[in-house]
Amino acid sequence: MTPSVFTLVDRWVLRLLDTLVILLAGLLLVLLNYAVFSRFVLNSSVSWGEELPANLLAVLTFIGAAYLTKINEHLGFDSVLRLMPMLWQRIVLSINHAFMLAFAVAILYYGTLASLGFHGRSLISIDLPLALFRWAMPVGFALIAVISAWRLLGLVSGRVHPTDLYPETD
Repeated sequence: MTPSVFTLVDRWVLRLLDTLVILLAGLLLVLLNYAVFSRFVLNSSVSWGEELPANLLAVLTFIGAAYLTKINEHLGFDSVLRLMPMLWQRIVLSINHAFMLAFAVAILYYGTLASLGFHGRSLISIDLPLALFRWAMPVGFALIAVISAWRLLGLVSGRVHPTDLYPETD
């Protein structure tokens, strides 16, 4: 049986998020270690040693939130959920994803408004546009909104089983 287009897109999004999180975390690790090495071994601090990693950490936070939502590892009480009958699990998960969708859309909207205010500005220590880092919030929450909407639709239509939304580590 060939996988559906939606399954292929789902896998592609997961691989993309997985790759982005790994690349951002790796870049952050390298930059922080270089900044520490430069300061304490070479006795010559880099100008971007604090500002660039702090902004990359913010990007990692928002993209990472979307990644955790995608793999069902966001904050939740799945042990309580597992004790409920299947119908109640479907209801609770539907309500949960409706709230997540509403919150994500609100943050997407206000994050976009906030990010628009950073166009034309650069980081102080290095000539990189500040908007590059600030757009991580609306992008991350757009992904969360899409994931939540897709799951809500699947739960309501019966195409997604509640056990499909348990954390993947189980």
